[in-house]
Amino acid sequence: MPLFPVGTEIPDFYTRPQWFIGRVKYCHEHKAAGKLKEMDVEYFLPEQTVSRKWSDRVKKMKVLLLPRYIFIRCMNSKRVEILQNISSITNFMTDHETHLAAVIRDKDLETFRLMVDYEDRPITIDSVKFSPGDRVRVICGPLMEHECELVEVSSKKCIAVGLGILGSARIELPLSYIQSIDNTTE
Repeated sequence: MPLFPVGTEIPDFYTRPQWFIGRVKYCHEHKAAGKLKEMDVEYFLPEQTVSRKWSDRVKKMKVLLLPRYIFIRCMNSKRVEILQNISSITNFMTDHETHLAAVIRDKDLETFRLMVDYEDRPITIDSVKFSPGDRVRVICGPLMEHECELVEVSSKKCIAVGLGILGSARIELPLSYIQSIDNTTE
């Protein structure tokens, strides 16, 4: 019996590239990224420049936002080849409800990527998924025109981008940078 009966639509999960979350061995994130580059596979390794203070100096350095994880964009069928050829990648995260590999929407990963690349404010990764709140659109700054969730964290207004099974990434923005989106137009 075929996986998808004749006449039914095949889900995007099987027909187009998706963003998957690869788990990486301890301290092998850059090695895995190099191997993915050699295989010509699109990936995103989120890093942010931070200032670290020692007793005699302050130094700027890049740190991984999600140690032991790498985002990989490929066809579902390519994941097996990646696991066979890159020993640094141990597996892919799985959605416990569907029992399929966890996928992050293209739009959410694009917003997260812009947040990492162009914001100099610290980004916090919350392992707990936030409750859906008000949908907002950023109206100025590097994240302009991107839609996100508005969450309140200890009396500070933040926007958050859903990262699927990983939870969310959030950043503090002044309320003047965002506007509400009318849910009836979606």
